[in-house]
Amino acid sequence: MIGRIDRRMQGLLLALAVLIVLNIVVTPNFLNMRSLSVNVSQVATIAIVALGMTLVIASGGIDLSVGSVMAVSGALAPIIFLSGWGQANPALGLAASIVLPLMVAALCGLFNGALIAFVGVQPIIATLILFISGRGIAQVLTSGNLQTFTNPSFTWLGTGRILGLPVQGWIAIALTLVLAWIVRRSVYGRYLLAVGGNERAAVLAGVPVARVKLATYMIAATLAGLAGLIVVAINSASDAARIGQLMELDAIAAAVVGGAALSGGRAPVVGTLLGAVFIQLMGYTLIANGISDEMTLIVTAAIIAVAVWLQSGRRR
Repeated sequence: MIGRIDRRMQGLLLALAVLIVLNIVVTPNFLNMRSLSVNVSQVATIAIVALGMTLVIASGGIDLSVGSVMAVSGALAPIIFLSGWGQANPALGLAASIVLPLMVAALCGLFNGALIAFVGVQPIIATLILFISGRGIAQVLTSGNLQTFTNPSFTWLGTGRILGLPVQGWIAIALTLVLAWIVRRSVYGRYLLAVGGNERAAVLAGVPVARVKLATYMIAATLAGLAGLIVVAINSASDAARIGQLMELDAIAAAVVGGAALSGGRAPVVGTLLGAVFIQLMGYTLIANGISDEMTLIVTAAIIAVAVWLQSGRRR
């Protein structure tokens, strides 16, 4: 198994190595700690969302709502700790501003999963509902206004450092290790791959398909909610109109580049983390060398196209 995984990721590791060497040569100050921190900080949110997306894709589905879930979670947190109750009870307000948005995010995932598992709605349509309405809900919660705040305890989630690196980077690594173990060793992991590989056979084998899908979409949405909290903490501000914009593209790109098969049945969690690093580093390389933001979108789309083409080639 390890050998097969190594061969599958060999091309990605080579591409990453080439990209790093290219940056060392052409990008000013690439190796300084500030550049490293910026890249780790930005890749962490992509990676966290992409990990959930990998599980969804492994189940044979897709989740277009992750960016909107980030917006809802990010909108709720300041509302809670800036409320009269939150200011009167700082410790409880801080805990509630993290736990309650994650619970709401999980409920968003439950909504998606229920539509897919029990109503029979196609994943792309089911998650499109929250893709459209979720950001609207977030803007209603904030009255369409930018929320700014000063709360060092909360912003530590986005600006804190452990051993010199952003705390969200360590969170992304920890989540990768946990999910990798879950996919490989747990009953849920075996069920997830069975459902994505052949749902009809999984049903005949007694796999609780509906519960697996519910759990998968709830995990993905909760991770998106966590990413939304991190973005708000980094900026000390919540802008419901912008949080998580186009995160769906980045998360799908990271998962596919990392080796996830859009047909389902495979969840290369470590590959997803590497894919997120590659996507972020590619964008950073372009921007740091004077290429416009718009061009990074084109490059990201091209990367997805190439990854899908390579996957289709392997299946042949």
